[in-house]
Amino acid sequence: MRSAASRLVIVVVLGANLPASADTAPSWPERPSLLQGALDLPARLRPIRVFLDAGHGAEDNTGNRSAYCAAEQDFTLSLAGELQSMLEAAGFQTRLSRDAHAPVPYAERANAAAAWNADVLISLHSDIRGHAQAWSPSAAVTCLRSREAPGFSVLFSDAGNDRAAGARERAATAIGSAMRTAGFLAYDGAHYGSDYAATEAPGVFVDRHPPGKRIYMLYAPRVPSILIETHNALDDREVRLWNSSATRRAFASALARALGDLDLEPND
Repeated sequence: MRSAASRLVIVVVLGANLPASADTAPSWPERPSLLQGALDLPARLRPIRVFLDAGHGAEDNTGNRSAYCAAEQDFTLSLAGELQSMLEAAGFQTRLSRDAHAPVPYAERANAAAAWNADVLISLHSDIRGHAQAWSPSAAVTCLRSREAPGFSVLFSDAGNDRAAGARERAATAIGSAMRTAGFLAYDGAHYGSDYAATEAPGVFVDRHPPGKRIYMLYAPRVPSILIETHNALDDREVRLWNSSATRRAFASALARALGDLDLEPND
């Protein structure tokens, strides 16, 4: 485990100049202060293998539509590609679940992660929450928007044996903690109802869908798997933030810190 003193931390402030008084400064997501740690790999016997699943992009499953009418599958593919470059440069080994050429079935992704002996599978997504209303982000374009529920959530499944469930929970808790430390807002779960249960860690939830509706990429992979809802895609402010390079680098830094310090064991 690396010591805190060995990590370089840079504060990145997004948006316009902050007001003179910090007490009156708008908070996330309008003017977040995101921390970027050094993307470095702690001493290990071998590099950590991270399987990055660009969510959706399966047959007839493009995901949600954002406040700018963009498809979720396009956002996740873009984000996964940038994360791969940053994590690889830091010394991690990575694989992507798909590229832009063809849809990839979820079972094929889970099998590919296991065949590669991934240490962890991270499925990247955006969420849609709140009561949406129509708005026009540009001339002749009408999309849906909601600013009720910004923030990230990290999801995991406790299905299966204790070892598998424990590995997923440790990964989810570590990533959620690293994202909060980096300055990302944790979603409070107000719109999740009975689908997910909150844990003691803010922004971290366990899947509570009935068996026939469980999230495949949470429980099926034979390696520890978690799903990150990076933001509320109906919130135009969050969409703009997550399309920025500074936000994505802060996210990569948070993942590097969490995974670099985490002891991950493969599922049976």
